[in-house]
Order: sequence, then structure tokens, then C-alpha cells
Amino acid sequence: MRLPAEVEASGEIVGGVPYCRGMINAWEAVRAAVDAGDAAAIAALTSGFDDGRRREVARELPRYLPVARQAGERRDIERNEDHQARWQTLVAHAEHTGRSVWELPEATAMWGHGQVGSRWIEAMRVAGAGVIAGAAAVAGWLNKRDLERVRAPADIDDIPLILQVVAARPVAWQEDLAVRLALSLRGARPQPGDRRAQLALALLRETGAEPPGHDPLTLAWVAAASAAAAGELAADPLLDAMAPRIFEAEGAGRLLRQDRWLARALSTLAADGRIKRAALLDGCRTRFLRGGQAADLRFFVALHDLLDPAAEELAPHARDYAAMLSLSAANVADLALRQLRRAGVTPPAEAVESLLFRTEGRLVRAGLSLLDRVLKEPAEDVDAYAPALTAALMCESAEARERAVKLAVKHAGRFGPEATGTIRDTVAMLPPGPGAALAGVFGGAAAVEPARPRFHPGPLPSVPEPELMPPLITNAKALARLGLSEYGWLGSERWLDGFVRLAAGEQRDELIAELAPLAARGGDQLYQWVPWWQTSEWAQAMARELAEPGAERRAMPDGRADPARRVPETAHGAVWRLMPLARFAEVYEAQLDGRIPPCLLATPTRANGLLDPEALIERLEGYERDGVNALPLDLRQALLRMRRTVTGEVVSRAARLTGPAGRQVHKWLTDRPADPEVVLRWTTHEGDPRIPAEFAFGPEYAEVLGDLLVPRWHDEPCEQLLAVFAGHRELAAARAVYALKSSWPLSKPKACDLDRLASADGPGGPGLALLLAHYLLEGTDGVRPLLRLAASGDLPGAELGRQLAVLLERGESRPADAIAALGEAARLGAHREVWQVMTGLLPAYLPGPGQGATSVHTRLMRCAAEVAEWADARGRLAVVAELAGRRRTSELVRQARRVHALLARGSPEARPRLARGSPEARPRLARGSPEARPRLARGSPEARPS
Repeated sequence: MRLPAEVEASGEIVGGVPYCRGMINAWEAVRAAVDAGDAAAIAALTSGFDDGRRREVARELPRYLPVARQAGERRDIERNEDHQARWQTLVAHAEHTGRSVWELPEATAMWGHGQVGSRWIEAMRVAGAGVIAGAAAVAGWLNKRDLERVRAPADIDDIPLILQVVAARPVAWQEDLAVRLALSLRGARPQPGDRRAQLALALLRETGAEPPGHDPLTLAWVAAASAAAAGELAADPLLDAMAPRIFEAEGAGRLLRQDRWLARALSTLAADGRIKRAALLDGCRTRFLRGGQAADLRFFVALHDLLDPAAEELAPHARDYAAMLSLSAANVADLALRQLRRAGVTPPAEAVESLLFRTEGRLVRAGLSLLDRVLKEPAEDVDAYAPALTAALMCESAEARERAVKLAVKHAGRFGPEATGTIRDTVAMLPPGPGAALAGVFGGAAAVEPARPRFHPGPLPSVPEPELMPPLITNAKALARLGLSEYGWLGSERWLDGFVRLAAGEQRDELIAELAPLAARGGDQLYQWVPWWQTSEWAQAMARELAEPGAERRAMPDGRADPARRVPETAHGAVWRLMPLARFAEVYEAQLDGRIPPCLLATPTRANGLLDPEALIERLEGYERDGVNALPLDLRQALLRMRRTVTGEVVSRAARLTGPAGRQVHKWLTDRPADPEVVLRWTTHEGDPRIPAEFAFGPEYAEVLGDLLVPRWHDEPCEQLLAVFAGHRELAAARAVYALKSSWPLSKPKACDLDRLASADGPGGPGLALLLAHYLLEGTDGVRPLLRLAASGDLPGAELGRQLAVLLERGESRPADAIAALGEAARLGAHREVWQVMTGLLPAYLPGPGQGATSVHTRLMRCAAEVAEWADARGRLAVVAELAGRRRTSELVRQARRVHALLARGSPEARPRLARGSPEARPRLARGSPEARPRLARGSPEARPS
């Protein structure tokens, strides 16, 4: 900072800074430093002020706050305007050179560092801390909303300067300020850069004041301790006061859910004698007995495990650990059970009963083991454990019930009359099998097995026809009013189609007049830019060429018009954006060469981008009558959009076409080449999940697709992708799932996109299956499209099962929703298709030999058993056979045996499956297979009724 000349000339030094009493007062010196944003100079000034000078500055400081704020905001606006101007220059330079702006090193440099605003805030904070008299007033000043930064840059830190200026105050005053700042903290989730919390903790450390018992302060210390090095934590003067409060502060467990370091650091400090080990163990036990969610207790469980108490340390607290067995947090109950075993203590009857009332299978099994051990002891009063046994008999787990029945029968003679009556009362409430076994020993009437209701599937929904394309544009005035948008693919299609029809027809002169404003908009400057990223730029050039033939050639120095070089390179954009630009370029080039066709082949007939074959054949017939050759890209786009449903009449008309385009379309209608194969790869980009797709296809598709499917690191919206690949829904789905699991603000496919894919055409594959699996795991959003795909014969069943397994293995949190959704779809009539899903899901997801099973596996197998019965499934699944053959009987094994028995009801040779096309069977021919071509038109008499 440079102070006024009269200050420098005076020769008087205050706090290391020139100061002149006669020529300039203390406030003027501080104000000059505030205007310069020099907090360090203010700290040097105020540290040397006497009481009079402090009062002088303190009187003026509040009045200057709005002035300083306005000046700082004005400087920020100027700085931001300069930044935006430089950015726009870079963008223009990138567009001119045909590159992405992010390829320029200057762009990375501009956004690689945070934009540092004016530094008047820190200067004002330091000034107030240095001159305001009372500690309460200083705390209020430092907590002013006007002096807060939403996001403080890393290179701005006024805490050392505030510590410097308050160091000149009395010790009691400093302690009072530290406590007041600590008590002013709020919130249960301290932010990493919270300067209020950092300042309060720093003052408490500097002054040695006793930290107040305030939960937000404890959480702020915990957040800081979790990021500190081991040596820093051991040397922290607040450690002894704050460590015990971790167990008491509300929200500490939630804050430490993801802790990877603090628990280990505390156990190390306890082993070194820096903090008391017994206090940490007592704190853990106290925190456990308070209860809470398992995730909020995860840190304390980890700390207790690291402290690893010996048996002699555990024995005096056996009652506490026994009480923990009934807590809702399973991880705490697990810990308590381990400690009781280690101490050699048998829990009391009520503790064992609480274990048997739990829903976690491992804890129920542990309770049964305890019960078995107790019932074997001759000296035990087994009647006290009768309530625990009845709890096990009523357990939801069939495995636990079966084991409890065996225990009851085995030790029946040891129970007294009252306990026997208690057990007898459960007989009628048990399933028929266990109830009968128990009734044979204890008496009572067992339940009778109810008759299974017969399954009556509902009819699959009819497959609605996609909506028709909006009416084509037939007059120039309507075309001129139609706007062009980057995301409005339908508007671009209608504009391009209308332009071609009108320019080649009788309304050419009217079209020239209506598009005159558009033609004049760009001028010759339009031709200086490369590439053209907007369809509106191409439309300007087409309108200009229509009004002034040869306009671009006259404007170019070399007298040459080359639309191809104005199309962006493939690597620089998404396919849904590049394809329309390339089609506009093709029409523009045809216009320049005087060979514009009477209409375009690829204009959709359906609002979802599909093109009816009869419309395409009609257009080709017109081409051949007029001797017009098809535009190559227009034909390629038509083939990618063409529907696969075709009537015999349309095939006959196509066979009469003689031109190259007509012959190619006829071949695709009758002998379509094999569709591209899709492989999804799970990867990451800067730690964020990505799912790029790889494609393999034969030469026929290589000619049609060209470079449309080359790898691109772009997120692509599904609706716009379908505009290009409406007849190949899998290609659109495979590109759309790229950012499906990203946490970044990228374009992700939505549930409505799944409906769009279901109404499109073409076989499904991994991309469609992954998207459908994602929404099945979200609940019922995937049921409707699954039913529609099943009704049309396009559901990739086994692949859907495999993709569900992929998501489940990657930790999707709602598997029960997917199982429920599959069951719902089966009940609504898609039972055969859902069984196909199971054939992909079960082998990929069920546990193999030596792998642990979960309740999700059991629930899935139960659903599979129902669906297999409904679908009259046959065959063999190796993973089911392996589970069915296991010696240990669990509910999973029991359901696997049920499925295995259903599948083995006659081998494929003994009972052949129904022939495809028979009245009883639902045709499931793969689209694109030789048997499925040509497919009957929806609604025709020969087709399967809705």
C-alpha cells in the first residue's frame, strides 16, 4: 500500500508505518489502506494505535462500510467485464480456427484459478478487530453478513492478521472474544473453508481459554481434526478438551460417516498415552447406548475396534454390551456380540430374545447359537429362555424357524408346564410344515397348507402407433416464420424439407421474397467464419444463394464455394448436432450445383423421427419418374430412420424400383444386414463414472453410418439422438447412457426418454437394457416401457437381466424396487419376457460356491420361482442347480430347489417348446433375423392381435 505523500514525509513511524499526527489523522490512514485492500498495512497501523486513535477509527468505520462495499462491487464489475471480454475474444478466435475453445491454453488458464474479488472485506474485518473497544462488539463486527464471503479464495486469509491485532488487548478481553466467537457458530455441517470456525478455533488455541460446550464448535473442531496431520493433532492444545465431546455432540457421527483417519489417529494417541484410553472406550459405550442410525455410529464402532479392549476391560461392562444387542443399529449389535463372546459372558434371557426379534439373519443365527448353548447347560433355568425360543419360532426367516423348531423338539423335556404352554401357543401361527413338527411334541393344531391361486395373466397393452409428423410446410410465408433452434430438431427438419420443396417448385419467387430478410442478415461476413455451428447460418447462406445465385463464390477471394469445409469436424461435436448440419450442407451444395431434388427422402413421417417405408417408396418412385439422383447423406439418414414394419404391397412396389437408391431400400426391406453390435465399457473421467459404447458392424452399415459412431467424449440427449437413429433405437440408447451414472451436470437420459425408445424401432441391446435396468431399480418407471417392448417383441430380456446384475454389483441401493417391478410386469402379462430377464440376471448375480448370500438374493429367487411357474419355464440354469444341491438348507436354497424342480419338468427333448407362430406361443423373433423379415404391419389381420 502507498499512503498519502504527507504521511510518508512526516517521518513519524507507528507500528512500522509512516504516520503524521498533524497532517493526517488515524482514520484517513486506515481508510486509505481499506481502499487499497491492504489488510496487512491496517494490522501494522492498528497494532501501534493508542486508545484515542482506536476510538477515532472505530467511530468512522461503521459509516464507511456501505461506501467500501459499493467501491468493491464496482471494481468487481469492472474486473468481470474485462474477464468476459477476454473470454469472448478467445471464443471468437476458436470458432474462426475451427477448434474448441477448450483446446486453447489461454482458456484453461482463465478458468483454472478462482476469480479473486476486491479485498476490502478482509481489510474492514482486520480494522474492526483492531480498533473496536468491546469484545462483544468485535464479535458482532466479525460476524456481520456484509463482511462474509460466499467462497473465500485460497490466497486470502485474514486470520493471522486478526490474531495479530487482538494480541495487543488484555488477556481476559481476548479470552472473552474467543468464547463469544465460538458460541456464535451455527450449523451441523461445517464447511471446509468456514473462516468463522477457523478464527474461533485459532483464538481458543492462542488464548488458552476453556472451549464452551457448544455442539457446532465441537463439529468445527472435528472437521478440522479430520484433515490434520497426526503430529498436528497431538500438538493441538484443544485435543484434551474436545476429544471427549466427540461422543456427546449432536451430529458428530453424521459428520464422521466417511472418516478414514481420525479414528486411527485417536487410537494411536491413546496407545502413546497422549489421551486416556479408558475415556475413549467409555465414550464409545455411552454413544452406543444413546442409539441412532448405523451410519452415524460407524465411526465409533471403528474406534472401538481399533482400541481392541481386552477381556478384563470388557467384563465390568458386560451389562452395557448386553443392552446394546437390542439397539436398532446392526453394527453396534454385532460389536456387542463380539465383545460378550470375547469376555466369555452369556447374555441374559431378555438380551437373547432381543437378538431373535431382529431382522438381520446373522444376528438371528447368533441368537439361535446362544439359545442352543444355553439349552444344553444342565444347570440353566431354561424356562426363562422360552420367550426367546418363541421369538425364534415366529421369525420371518424360514431357516431360523426350522432351526428353532429343531431346538424346541430336541429340548422339549426340559421345559416346565408354563413354558410348554407358551411354545404350544405358537403352533397355530406357524406355516404348516414347522407347525406340524412342533405340534407332534407340544400339542396344538397346525395350520393347513392353503391352495395356491391359479395365475391368470393380464393382456399385454396394445402398441400404439407413434404420432404423425406435424404437417409439412407448403407455403413460403409459413417457412419464413419458422424459427431454427439447436435443440429443436423437428423445426430444423421441417424447415429443410419446406425449403427444398418450395425452392424446387412453383413458389420459388414467393420463397425468395419471404426469405429476403434472412438472406440479408449475414452479409459477406458470414462467409468468413469456419465452421458453421448453427443451422441458422446454413439457412442464411441458402436464402442468400436463392436470392443472389453465386453470392458465396463472389464473396470468397479464391472464387470458390466449398460447403464441406464449413461442416464441423466429427471429433468436435455430438452426432445429434453434426448430422443436421451435414444435411443442411448437402442441400446447400446441391443448391450451388443446381441439382436440388424435388423433396427429401429422409424427412420423418412420425413425430419421433421414424420414416414409414411406404412414404419412402413413394418419394423414390417420384425420383425415378423425374430422373433425380438421391443425395447420399439424405439416403443414409432415411435408412437409419426407416421403420421395420412393412406390408407385402410396399415390398412389391420397392421391387419395381430400378435406381441405385431404390434397390438399396428394397434390400433393406427384405434382407436387412445384421444390426451393429454394441459393447458398453464402464470407465471414469476425472473420477466421475462414464459408460462409452463401442460398435461393430459389417460393410453395409459401414457405408450407411460412416463416421457417425466414432468415439466422442460428449454427453448426448436421447431425444435428439433418436432423431438420427429412430429406426435403430439401440444406437441412440447406447450413446445416451454415456453419462447415466455421472454426478456432473451432464445430459442424462430420463424416464420419458425410455418411453421414447420404446416407441422407436429396432432391436434392443445393452444400451436399452442398461437404461431400462436403471429405471427398474428406481421403482415403477420402467414397468410401462418394459410392457410395451414385450408387446412388440423387442424386449432384450436376457440382456436386461445381465445389465441389472451389473448395476446391482456396482452397489445400486434399491434392488427390492427392481424385483417388485419385475414381479409387477409379470403379473401384467409379461411373465414369459420376465423369465427371459431372469435367465440373464440369475447367472450373473446369484452367489457362486463360497460366496455369501443376502436377503436380496433370497427375494430374487422367490420372484424367479413364481415367474418360472407362470411362464411354464423349461431348461436348466447351472447357478440354480448348484444352489439347489447345497447341503445347508436356507430360504435361498429352498427357493432354488423350487426353481430347479420347475425347470426340470421334462427335458427339452421330451417336451419340445411350442413352435414359433403357433396360437399358444407369443412370437419372440429377434428383429433383424431372417425369420423375422419382413415383419407384418401393426394392425394387419395376420399380425398378433393387441
